[in-house]
Amino acid sequence: MAFQHAMTPILGAQHLRKRLTKGVLFTVALVATVIYIFPLFWMLSTSLKAPADIMRDPPLIVPRSLNTGIYEELFGNPPEGAQVPVDGVRYMKNSLILGAGTMALTMLFAIPAAYGLARFRLRGSGLFVMMLLVTQMLPEVLLVIPLFVFFRSLHFTDSYISVIIADAALTLPFCILILRTGFLQVPRDLEEAALIDGTTRLGALRRVIVPLVRPNLVAVMLFAFLVGWGDFVFSLSFLQNQELHPLALGIYNFIGYYRIRWEGVMAFSTIIALPVIVIILALQRYFVTGLTAGSVK
Repeated sequence: MAFQHAMTPILGAQHLRKRLTKGVLFTVALVATVIYIFPLFWMLSTSLKAPADIMRDPPLIVPRSLNTGIYEELFGNPPEGAQVPVDGVRYMKNSLILGAGTMALTMLFAIPAAYGLARFRLRGSGLFVMMLLVTQMLPEVLLVIPLFVFFRSLHFTDSYISVIIADAALTLPFCILILRTGFLQVPRDLEEAALIDGTTRLGALRRVIVPLVRPNLVAVMLFAFLVGWGDFVFSLSFLQNQELHPLALGIYNFIGYYRIRWEGVMAFSTIIALPVIVIILALQRYFVTGLTAGSVK
C-alpha cells in the first residue's frame, strides 16, 4: 500500500504531462490546418463577392451576399452586360483530356519500367535509379525550350499530344520510383507460382503483381492526373490555339492591361482546386499508403 501511495503522484504527473503534450500537439495541428485552409476559403469567398466588395477596406471575410454571376458567366449563362463570355466547360474538358492523357501515358511506361527495375538484374540499373532521382531536381521551365524545338520539328505543337508528353516526362521518374518500391515488396514466390501455373510473365504482372501494389498504383495515377489537370507552363508554351487551353490558362481571360477581374481569377482557381480536394479526400487512404510504402526502401 505504501508503494502504491508513493507511485500515485508520479503516475498522476505522467498522465498530466501526456494530456498536456496532446493538447499542445492538437493546438499546433489546429493552427496549421487553419493557416492552410484559410487561403482556400478566401479564394472561394472572393469568387462569391460582388466586384465592389473585393477591394473593400477593411476586407470582408464573408461576402455580404452570394454573387454567383461569375460562375454563370463561366458556364454559359452570362448576365446582361457581361464582358466577352468565357467557356468554362471547354476549359474543363481540355484539363480533363490533359489529366487523363498524362495519367494513361505515364502508367503505360511506368509500370513495365518499374517492374523491370524491381525484378531483373540489369547492368547500370543503380545508375538509372540515381538518374531518376536527379531528374526530380530539374524545374520544368528548363525543359520548355528544348521540348518546344523537338515538338515543332515533329509538328506536334498546338495539340494535346505535346502537353501530355511533356507532363508525362515530368511524372515518369517519380512514378517509376514509387512503383518500383511496391514491386520489390511483393514476394517473388507469388510470381513464380503464377508462372508454374502456365501464365506468362506479362499475365502474372497484370493478374498477380499489379493488384498487390494497388496503393502505390492509385498514388501515382492520382499524381500524374493532377499534374496534367493543373498544367500551366507547357500549355502556355505549346498551345497557341485558345480552343485547346486548359483551366490554368483560362485565368488569363480575366487579367487585362488596366484591370484584373479578381472574382473571375478566384472562380477559375476554385474550379481548378475543387476536384483536387475531392479526389485527395476520397482517395486519401490509398494516396498516403502508396507514398509511405514508396519511401521505406
